[in-house]
Amino acid sequence: MAGLVAAARRLWARLAPAARRLTAQLALTARRLWRWLLTVARTVDTAAKQGPAPPPPQDPIERREPAGPITVFARGYVFTFGIRADLTWRSQGLRPDQLAWYAHYFQPQATQRLAGIAADLARTVAPHRAGELEAQLQRVLGQQEPWPYARGGQQVTCRPEAWVQLDERVRQTLQPYWERVIALDCRHEEFLRRARYAEQLNQRWSAILADQPDADAPKAVRDELARARERTLSEQRAAARWSGELLRQRHTGPETEPEVSG
Repeated sequence: MAGLVAAARRLWARLAPAARRLTAQLALTARRLWRWLLTVARTVDTAAKQGPAPPPPQDPIERREPAGPITVFARGYVFTFGIRADLTWRSQGLRPDQLAWYAHYFQPQATQRLAGIAADLARTVAPHRAGELEAQLQRVLGQQEPWPYARGGQQVTCRPEAWVQLDERVRQTLQPYWERVIALDCRHEEFLRRARYAEQLNQRWSAILADQPDADAPKAVRDELARARERTLSEQRAAARWSGELLRQRHTGPETEPEVSG
């Protein structure tokens, strides 16, 4: 028995240093693992508080108007059109302040190009037809790709939009004409309401007279009802003709009120 105890003590004396080293190594590994787990937990908690990651930044956009007025001659080279424009600049990989610099640098070139397109179109358009020139100009610009400009290996694009304004002298000349057109249009609206009201009123009277029993009425009453029905139908047809005539004349501006036949 004493021999076994001695042998156990000798075995423990040999294994004890290795056991202590293993215990120390396990403790160090556990502390490292615990610190790593704490770091992961803090990262996850911070991400949850911050919410989803923000989307990648979009390419900047710079909108500018030409520095000065754009004026082009109308047909006949006496009157002019004014062109109001917006220039939208875009690029990839530039900061907003960099894009603003490029837009400022290339704006004179874009303005000159837009003025050239407008001038070519305006030469064939009468001075009072600003809407016609505007439609042509917007159609031409809409069919083109954005205009590219490059400097120092960096490219930007410009998308122009344009609107047309009348020469002030032409506008003053046209003002009395359009005042008269507006007055005539209001007058037509009034006549049209009256015609439609008359037509509706006669329709109601026709329905009322049609419901009147006259089989057992005296002949004089029957004759009077027949004349009333005929006159009501005649007035109804006249009101319908008046409405139709007003609608046909809407774009020509009638000078006198259409007559209603009795």
